[in-house]
Amino acid sequence: MSEQKNIVETAIEMGDFSTLISATKKLDLFNKFSNEGPYTIFAPIERAFELIPDSVIDESFEDREYLMDIINYHIVEGKYLTSDLKNIQTLTALNGKTLKVSKNGKLLINGIEIKKEDIECTNGVIHVIEEILIP
Repeated sequence: MSEQKNIVETAIEMGDFSTLISATKKLDLFNKFSNEGPYTIFAPIERAFELIPDSVIDESFEDREYLMDIINYHIVEGKYLTSDLKNIQTLTALNGKTLKVSKNGKLLINGIEIKKEDIECTNGVIHVIEEILIP
């Protein structure tokens, strides 16, 4: 069994979050999400960004405040495993906005299904989603 890693190390090792990792680097958040926590991350896989034109992604990366708002909408303070989420209706993201938790045979965040759940890290947990959460 391999040693558990922090959120950033785990996301990098999984290899399917390059845009998310790039945004974290751009915003100088590597240290925060490596050492602080616990956090729950609803991490969109790379495929979630394929429908967005590169020019829109580039513009988002140039607008630091907007990018920070988007990133922080995918993160909740505290560690919420799916067993916890099943008993919650809302969560407050780091940007102060509400995320809605629902169940429709599957666990959903703002109507987006959690595809891979409970990836535990030393400072929190990652849940993989296939779409971007828009505040």
